Amino acid sequence: MTKETTQDKNLNGRRIATVLHDAGGKNIVIFCHGFHGTNIGPSRFFVRTARRLAERGISSLRFDQYGSGNSEGDFLDSRFSDWVKMIQTIAEDYMKNGYRVALFGQSMGGSAAIVAAAALPKLSALVAWAPDPNIDKFAGVEDEITEEGGQRVRTRFWQEAHDAHVAETFALLKAPAYIVQCTADAYVNKENRDALIKNAQPHHSVENLEGYAHAIWTYDQSEEIIEKSVRFLEEYLKGEKLD
Repeated sequence: MTKETTQDKNLNGRRIATVLHDAGGKNIVIFCHGFHGTNIGPSRFFVRTARRLAERGISSLRFDQYGSGNSEGDFLDSRFSDWVKMIQTIAEDYMKNGYRVALFGQSMGGSAAIVAAAALPKLSALVAWAPDPNIDKFAGVEDEITEEGGQRVRTRFWQEAHDAHVAETFALLKAPAYIVQCTADAYVNKENRDALIKNAQPHHSVENLEGYAHAIWTYDQSEEIIEKSVRFLEEYLKGEKLD
């Protein structure tokens, strides 16, 4: 029986809110939420995916980045580099304990997961929904405060995301990856989507969903994407290739 446990953990010197879906065994997926998102994901997509994974015998950990959701801190102090470091810390902790680990990110959480994944040679797989590689020239003022969706953040978050060279880093990723892109994405333009396609390697699968928006999906659309993602993770975490 799967256990869902909510717990605050001290990670990188910060109190981070987590939800563990423990399905037993040594396979785990770490979920990485998007910009001003939380560990439930858009429209609770992460919750549904985590429970679907648990039904297939795969555990998962959903967590709120520092300054997001129920974790400590102010979103104003969020940094892209801290997001990457937190993902790496969690993944490495599980790997040290003998787990096979996969990362699962959405939007900027997907971008951070790509950067983190490239530095994790033992990673088993990566799934990213609508990641933004931020190849556009950074035009902000250093440390300026901006607002989006009722949250304030410093422009250094976007400067660091730009400087991480997500698209080029994607090319270095040794783990198999499944990337979902949306052609009607209001946040990730065609140039950014094409940059990921250009840097994809033979063990990377990039799917463009015609007319889909940035994780604003109907229930049926989300079911299709969730199921494809879960089956991909089953293949590379459990070695079960499904037709």
